[in-house]
Amino acid sequence: MLGNLSSAAEQAELITLLSNIKSGEALQIEFYDADTLPNDIISMLALCLERSIALKIISYRGLLSHSLMRLGFTVNQVQTKHHHASLHTCRAIAIGGSANSLDKILHIIEHLPPSPMVIFIAQHVAEDEINLLDQLLRVRTDYQVCMPQHMCAIVPGTIYVAPPAHHMKIAHGYVYLTRDQKIRFARPSLDVLFESVAQEYGQHCLAILLCGFGDDGVAGCLTVKTKDACVIIENPSECGIANVLPETAQKTDNFDHIFKHHAITSLVASLVSSLAASPVNSSAAGPVTSPTALEPTQALEQGINRELIDLFLEALWDEYGYDLRGYQRDSLERRLLNLMHRFHLPHFCDFQRAIFSDFAQFMRLVAEISVGVTEFFRHPEQLKIIREQALPYLQSFPVIKIWSAGCATGEEAYSIAILLEELGLSSKSRLFATDINHYFLELAKAGLYSLTALESAQKNYHLSGGQHHFEQFVDNKKRYLQMRSDLCEVPLFYPHSLVNGGIFNEFQMIICRNVLIYFDAAMQAKILQQFARSLHRDGLLVLGPQDGLRHVALENGFTPYRDSIDIYRLQKGALHE
Repeated sequence: MLGNLSSAAEQAELITLLSNIKSGEALQIEFYDADTLPNDIISMLALCLERSIALKIISYRGLLSHSLMRLGFTVNQVQTKHHHASLHTCRAIAIGGSANSLDKILHIIEHLPPSPMVIFIAQHVAEDEINLLDQLLRVRTDYQVCMPQHMCAIVPGTIYVAPPAHHMKIAHGYVYLTRDQKIRFARPSLDVLFESVAQEYGQHCLAILLCGFGDDGVAGCLTVKTKDACVIIENPSECGIANVLPETAQKTDNFDHIFKHHAITSLVASLVSSLAASPVNSSAAGPVTSPTALEPTQALEQGINRELIDLFLEALWDEYGYDLRGYQRDSLERRLLNLMHRFHLPHFCDFQRAIFSDFAQFMRLVAEISVGVTEFFRHPEQLKIIREQALPYLQSFPVIKIWSAGCATGEEAYSIAILLEELGLSSKSRLFATDINHYFLELAKAGLYSLTALESAQKNYHLSGGQHHFEQFVDNKKRYLQMRSDLCEVPLFYPHSLVNGGIFNEFQMIICRNVLIYFDAAMQAKILQQFARSLHRDGLLVLGPQDGLRHVALENGFTPYRDSIDIYRLQKGALHE
């Protein structure tokens, strides 16, 4: 099956195919692109098993494997293979640019950790102008910065800047300067630098082409590619009028990636960091020795630290518009290391390369980083107070608007929907449920849950004051649970970032439980201030009993509601005034 099965025609065709499989036959179905499946398709897969069909499901997407296995299906996961050679073997970086490239060069260099990496830079500068790039770099880096003389020996851990009116070539461990004729009206020429670096270092180099005019550097990218080395082009969208050079290079297909400059900076910094941590032969000249083999845990620990994580998160925000910068760093680092292990990418530079070049891998990252630990009627003692005190207090409003913030896979939103139904408040309530994780939201909208959730859901439901049986709110599909169709219509699920999503309504109740604990202190305060601005002056804020945010809540405009556990209302004269 190709595609994500989003059209009704595709779904109907697959359902027909599955319906025609006879009992006792064997069926293998391979899903190449889908991260989730429509409920009707999942129902048909379950029916195949009930009809004693030997069903083998093969998934090429980790998220689909997760979504099916949580419902009790057996799935064969095809491991993702990353076809690029590891950047970890890189020993030299060539950076070339023209107009509008100066700030990008400075940004890359000032974020590089110390290492034996050798870096060559050529920038188009008029021959009658003084090139101050070397001086600008010296105040931004601890690397040795050199505007070389002819026949200058290459020293590890040094940045070499091509001087004006000279081509800079690299050969046999030396820098050669020539006054040969201009190449495509340029001297120094990016083509000359890229080609010589490719000849000297082979597949162990990286070429980066930044903003500019003309096409000098395009042919050099081809030479680098013929050596099986990596070429990265800056995204033309951030080059302004100087987008001619990267656009011209893009048309040739002689490159590996097109990234924005924050992603380039983050990737190069992690690459340089991994080189600094590796026991390798870092000699500039001669053959390059491969890195010593490392145990998986050792490799995972190399090339990742707080500074690199900060750069990575900044690049994610710039590249994809997802702001994960406020996440608590210890938790985030553990999750990144875990995902690197699952990707079989032990070096942070190769992991970043996969994330920035494949949106599907990025979405898997978001799914893994987001905390999806939840259950029906979680913290029932708190929900009992909401049932017996909070919601009756709010029923005087003509419309009760409730926000379940950070709803994950939807169990909390459906628990609130059940409370509203039992109290007769469904018709006058509007329940919004949001999360940054699009994959979780798709699972929440589907309303499908594991049979194993039934026992804890029943127990928690009774502890919350429920007088019936939880099973009356779900349809038992024998292999999984499906929320009753009328309850599925109550929560309105939307993507929203607590970090930068802003205010989108005024609510009588905001529920955000066991979410803020994963943010740092500054972000917790920022989000609580946003809640204060989103809450009706007589509304209620519900935080998780495990969040430990009582002091922070008091500092940001809230006061306890009837001294109950982690339920707050706005103080007089708070941010609503």
